[in-house]
Amino acid sequence: MSAALTYRLDRIPPVDAIRALYAAAPLRRPIHDPERIRRMFQDANVVISAYDEDRLVGLLRGWTDFVYDGYVCDLAVHPAFQKAGVGRQLLDLAVGLGEGIQWVLQAAPLARDYYAHVGWEKIENGWKMNRAGWTPGSYEAYQAEHADLAARA
Repeated sequence: MSAALTYRLDRIPPVDAIRALYAAAPLRRPIHDPERIRRMFQDANVVISAYDEDRLVGLLRGWTDFVYDGYVCDLAVHPAFQKAGVGRQLLDLAVGLGEGIQWVLQAAPLARDYYAHVGWEKIENGWKMNRAGWTPGSYEAYQAEHADLAARA
């Protein structure tokens, strides 16, 4: 780990780097489908990345109207950089995109307790419509299936 990480709001990381980070984090996303990952980022208007030199180590993807509402879709931090403030910094950078934006997110099962730790308030008034076409299995199965990809992160 270098002395200082670099945070970027001006570029989308390469799809293969995103897939490897998601496999390592683990953040269960359709990493078996690089085109879907590419489109997920192409169509997001918030992409904030953290780099250790040229290595992608953290990533936030979301949407906002920049004045009222914002949604964090993904927050992934490489295991070697967790508990080092990377996730908090990515969230702080998103929150700093506009005064008065209310941000919401759906926590991954492994991160349910993390958001309270960094000052986010739990909400109970949400609804969802499940996506068609892909449902992730258990974290254990996901990690086993993508261990080779995770090792590239």
